[in-house]
Amino acid sequence: MFRAWLLIAGLMMTSAAWAQRPPAVVPDDPDSVIARLPRGYAQLMPAALSAVPVKTPVASTAQARVFLTTAARTGDARLATRADALLARMPERVDGVLLMRAFSAQHRHDFEGAVAWLDRLIARSPRNATARLSRAQIQVVLGRLELARGDCAALVLGIDAGDGLLCVGLLSLRNGQYPAAAAALDHWLQGDSGVDERRYALVMRAEVAARAGDGDADLWFQRALALVPDDVRTLASYARYLRSVGRDRDVLRLLAVQTEHDGLRLQRTLAAYRLDPQTAAPLVQAQARRFAAARTAGSPLELRDEAEFMLSTRTDPDAALILAQRNFLGQRDFEDVELLRRAAIAAKRSDVLRELQRWTTSRHLPWPPTPEVAR
Repeated sequence: MFRAWLLIAGLMMTSAAWAQRPPAVVPDDPDSVIARLPRGYAQLMPAALSAVPVKTPVASTAQARVFLTTAARTGDARLATRADALLARMPERVDGVLLMRAFSAQHRHDFEGAVAWLDRLIARSPRNATARLSRAQIQVVLGRLELARGDCAALVLGIDAGDGLLCVGLLSLRNGQYPAAAAALDHWLQGDSGVDERRYALVMRAEVAARAGDGDADLWFQRALALVPDDVRTLASYARYLRSVGRDRDVLRLLAVQTEHDGLRLQRTLAAYRLDPQTAAPLVQAQARRFAAARTAGSPLELRDEAEFMLSTRTDPDAALILAQRNFLGQRDFEDVELLRRAAIAAKRSDVLRELQRWTTSRHLPWPPTPEVAR
């Protein structure tokens, strides 16, 4: 089902758009290793997918879907780029193309583009539940909860009760209505579902527990990891939770073998820095070089990650605030509000803090609590 790989919620953004980039410079030594392909990468090639020639629409659609599914799970942007190349040659009338174009745009953090593709699909098929749930999800990331509420209502009132429960869970989580979010997700989890849909719901349930201050957040994260142990979205969300409650050693244990994904490396670096800044200095320097190399190469910048890096390593609170403000222009989910709040406090900008609080109040959103652990 398409929704299984479309569910890349804002609460799980993991820097997938810039993981596994090509090197910024071309090495002189022809024997140099410039990239290591993930295990099983060869199985994603056309010959392994189907006996049907890849030029047919059916085979091209299947191949693009596999590329995007794997890109979501591993954070490997190379696969998303290959999918884009296939999708660019396919007409919109081919089944699934609009959904995949929306997912690809979302993977690149082009949320407006993703909404535009979903708008076109829903105009053609108003009862497409997957498209409505995905659009609601993106509207939550953009801070447009009133628009997300419309799609949730349409799902609940007759399009798809199951997706309606997920939508209610998503919207209630963002609104700070944690008992309602937990109830919706617990009800949904009692039914049958695909592995990735279930993983998505379990991570969202873990986020509910984390924000509500419940003691069972670990259990929900671990259940999600038991389904797909190497999923970077689950690992990143779990790592952020562990850091938020000061369990940095647990972050290092969780991500001990995760050395390739940029977003997970950032989480390891920040956890190591808080444990021992001196020992973590080489990791911090390497992370700073990665951000600099991305800017030099003209790669899309992960503003949230770089702001978090500067803020957490106390590199430059004023620069962190600028990055957090730029990030807030395009992403206004819970983590984006919390990051901007912390950056404004660190930079001693009470004016920014007041404006941010006015924004959250006007939308009846929870104000992120001051964390007990220094970030």
